[in-house]
Amino acid sequence: MELAMTFHDSKQGLNFGGRNMKRLAVLAAVSCFSLAALADHGGPPAPGQPLVIDVRTLGEYQAAHVREAVNIPYDEIAGRIAAFVPNRDARIVLYCRSGRRSGIAEQTLRKLGYQQVVNGGGLDNMLHNGYRTH
Repeated sequence: MELAMTFHDSKQGLNFGGRNMKRLAVLAAVSCFSLAALADHGGPPAPGQPLVIDVRTLGEYQAAHVREAVNIPYDEIAGRIAAFVPNRDARIVLYCRSGRRSGIAEQTLRKLGYQQVVNGGGLDNMLHNGYRTH
């Protein structure tokens, strides 16, 4: 089977595409996530790390957000999550301003079959837990 997409990490010089499969372990680690959907958001999470999703509005996200986060507003998450995370066993951390919207998004994802979903609370909670803003 040939890989149709190229993934390049400039830090390590990795190039996945065609038959160049030297670092198959890295590819396997990110296979839970859609590389195409994450390409506009800085790429997939580091191996072993959850996908962080900011469920606030685009304006709130643009003002300040966790570096690793992608933006999917809570009221759009049901229709957009599969493009980012087709594997329902993937680890996901959600946050918003206070934890209310991320709680709603968590319930939505659980109803869709995602089991490893965590409500990270608000942006301040995420910063307190070691995440950094962009």
